[in-house]
Amino acid sequence: MRMTAFAAFLMLTACDQAPASDPLPAPPVVEAGAETTQAPVAVIEGWETDTSAYALIGATLPAFAAKHADGRDFASDVLRGRWTILGVTGAEPLSKDETTHAAAASSAADQDPNLDFLVVSVADAGALKLAAFPAYLLVGPDLTIEAYRGALSSTPRDGIKPVFRGVAEIRKQVSAPN
Repeated sequence: MRMTAFAAFLMLTACDQAPASDPLPAPPVVEAGAETTQAPVAVIEGWETDTSAYALIGATLPAFAAKHADGRDFASDVLRGRWTILGVTGAEPLSKDETTHAAAASSAADQDPNLDFLVVSVADAGALKLAAFPAYLLVGPDLTIEAYRGALSSTPRDGIKPVFRGVAEIRKQVSAPN
């Protein structure tokens, strides 16, 4: 079912656009007198895990209205009980490069029986407090937002591998906190 929905999503978004350059957001700049310093941001390979990068990290995923690629309504409660990489797009379709990366991520998630990959289109992203699209949230089984990242196409040379290494590290940390 996951691949069918994602395949429909890919068909809807596979337009021939120039790749969006949506790198991970820079950490907020904090003014300290005449000096400018970068606020520390916790990064686990491929993901931001600190609220200075995304305010809702550590919070419960808010309810929001969205659509699956096939037009069905989406309810955040369906994510309960599973680890999910939730991709969120706005009104604009994904670029060709982002669509390719999302397809690779979906395929990689299919190899992990405890992880889902889902991309939804959100008309009003106010509840999610996202500044840019696409954005990806790592949502835990209890609907806690554990991590955030921007476009998958902004990953380093080794593609989506760091994204999934980061997911494994975050899941390990959540299951065995310090």
